[in-house]
Formats: sequence, structure tokens, C-alpha cells
Amino acid sequence: MGALMAELPRVRRGPLESLYAALRRRAPQVAAARPARDGDGVRVAYRGQTATVVWDDDLDAYVWDSEPGGQIGPDAEKAAELIAWTLATPAGPR
Repeated sequence: MGALMAELPRVRRGPLESLYAALRRRAPQVAAARPARDGDGVRVAYRGQTATVVWDDDLDAYVWDSEPGGQIGPDAEKAAELIAWTLATPAGPR
């Protein structure tokens, strides 16, 4: 069993991974890229519009990295819907 466990990929957990998963569920038409390393944000794009969303530890909320002071909120599901709305996409499954 130990050898099998060593072969399993490391599962990342945290607010940005939760946002990425919520975007896949709520707004599958939005191109989303997971953070490449710690400190990076989730890059989102739709029809030529791009943005980056990061987690702000001080606010305990998602914020637009490209728009200073642009708070999104702490809930990943609602953040995914707001991101989709901001990028003018049709909302995904509800």
C-alpha cells in the first residue's frame, strides 16, 4: 500500500483550488488556469478578456489582482458566478 500511495499525485487544497473547481462547475466556458506556484492567482479568460483572481489573507476574500481594491468575496461558488458575470459569459449550471 505504501508504494501505491507514493504514486498518487499530491492534492492541493486551499481557496484558489476551491475557486478553480467552482469555475469548472459554474462557468465551464471560462478558461481558467490553476496557480502555477504559491502566491500566484487563478488566471481566467473569456473571448479576449483576461484577469487574475487571488486570495487576500488579510480580507479572507477573493480579489481581482488586476483591479486594486476589487473585492469579490469569500465564497468560491459565488465568486465563480461573479467572475463569469464580469467576463460577460452565460452562467453555468445552477
